[in-house]
Amino acid sequence: MNVMRRFSFNCFKTFSRQASAVLFKEPQLQSVCFTRTISSRKNSNFASSASLSPNTYSDNDFETDEAITDDVLSKINTQIKENSHGRLFAVIQLCERRFKITAEDIIAIGSYFPANVGDRICFEKVLLVGSTDFTLLGRPLLHKDLVRVEATVIEKTFIVPRPLYRHGRLRYRRLHWFRTPYTLFRINSIEFKHSLDDLPEVEGIQGRVIY
Repeated sequence: MNVMRRFSFNCFKTFSRQASAVLFKEPQLQSVCFTRTISSRKNSNFASSASLSPNTYSDNDFETDEAITDDVLSKINTQIKENSHGRLFAVIQLCERRFKITAEDIIAIGSYFPANVGDRICFEKVLLVGSTDFTLLGRPLLHKDLVRVEATVIEKTFIVPRPLYRHGRLRYRRLHWFRTPYTLFRINSIEFKHSLDDLPEVEGIQGRVIY
């Protein structure tokens, strides 16, 4: 009797293994070879391309990319010099937060800010700036002398008092009220100081305050 039970158990175990191997067969992934070609450019550090075959990207393609890049940069510089780009928008970082802003916007910071009411400040952590025709991205920030974002502190106050209950052992109960500082800014202007190819040769941080 024990022999029959053991035989039936082994048969069921073998059948379950084969069924699981057929039903839950793992798919086989085919490997794809990616190659990267690096070349020098005027206005960028490197250009990379991923392709399935090593010889897909040729020198003619790089020359075409260079011509397209020069054409785009020339059009952007023309709009900047003629001030025909229209209304600009930007993405800035302020107090570990990011804001998408444009001129005459009002942003609020729920933390302490050292500037006083009426002070005009310049935001230098600009991540992105653009218009209807183009957008410039920073890596991670744009050059501090390329774009100027000015703002004015219009109000410094506190939020509505909020209660905070603290409970502990031995019938410890306390009610605390706290108020978080609140600062409002009005964006005065977003403008380019010069074209893309006219970056200053000397760079420094004298006289700059970065928030």
